[in-house]
Amino acid sequence: MYFYPKGKITMMKVKPVFLYILGVGLLIFGNRDLWDELQEERAEIQKQQDLLKIQKEVLNQQFDSQKLQYDSVTKKWKNPEFYFQVVNVGKINFKALKKGKTKVETDTDEDATDSQ
Repeated sequence: MYFYPKGKITMMKVKPVFLYILGVGLLIFGNRDLWDELQEERAEIQKQQDLLKIQKEVLNQQFDSQKLQYDSVTKKWKNPEFYFQVVNVGKINFKALKKGKTKVETDTDEDATDSQ
């Protein structure tokens, strides 16, 4: 058996551990592509967590309810609250709604018409 002084044994154990940690650090932080991929994955996970948080907030919101009042004179139900109503107007011909363009003619040779 070999006997080493106490100081050499600790240096022999510390040096490989330090070199191993240094190598792993260089492997992770020295590879820029790996670092970018890790950042992208982290950003994507954060987006998913934010979406889940928003979905949970929306699902936990209470439903809005309004009370209708019956008008016995007109025999109709009325809503005293202010609200918006969607009106379906059917098919609209948007081409017919476009305004025509007015062209101004001048007496120059390029723009003059043959009507004279």
